[in-house]
Amino acid sequence: MHAEPVVSDVLRFHRSDRRAPTVQFDNARLAADILLWAEPLARDRLAVFWDAAARESATAKTLADLHWRAWRCALSNLPHGAAASRRDLANLMRNAGLQAEIIRDGDEAVIDEIAEVIIARFRRSPARAKDYTKALVLTAAGLLAPQAVASKAA
Repeated sequence: MHAEPVVSDVLRFHRSDRRAPTVQFDNARLAADILLWAEPLARDRLAVFWDAAARESATAKTLADLHWRAWRCALSNLPHGAAASRRDLANLMRNAGLQAEIIRDGDEAVIDEIAEVIIARFRRSPARAKDYTKALVLTAAGLLAPQAVASKAA
């Protein structure tokens, strides 16, 4: 005799009479949530970052848009789109005379912004804040890992 699965907001629990409950972390759902409520703030942070880094405002806007597109793809679990956006971003940066390493500072700005949102939004729920932070870390690791491999190869 098996009990029906119980679904929480963040984790999925499956129960049976003979086994302890197993927990499955739902990174895709959490990352999708982050995308919904953090996008405007992260985009603003990238706009400010690239405006300070680039010489021309039109280039800065395009850099910010491409950078956010990479993050949006990563948060949407679209690794090929994230990689393509990162390549486009790297090419535009090179054409604008910007150092390739500056993208790390932009990534850090996005991570900081999303982390600040998580802290503020889930102040009274440390367990949920922890789960969303894990989703952010996993997303960032997936987005940044190909970049680290590429920079070592160069």
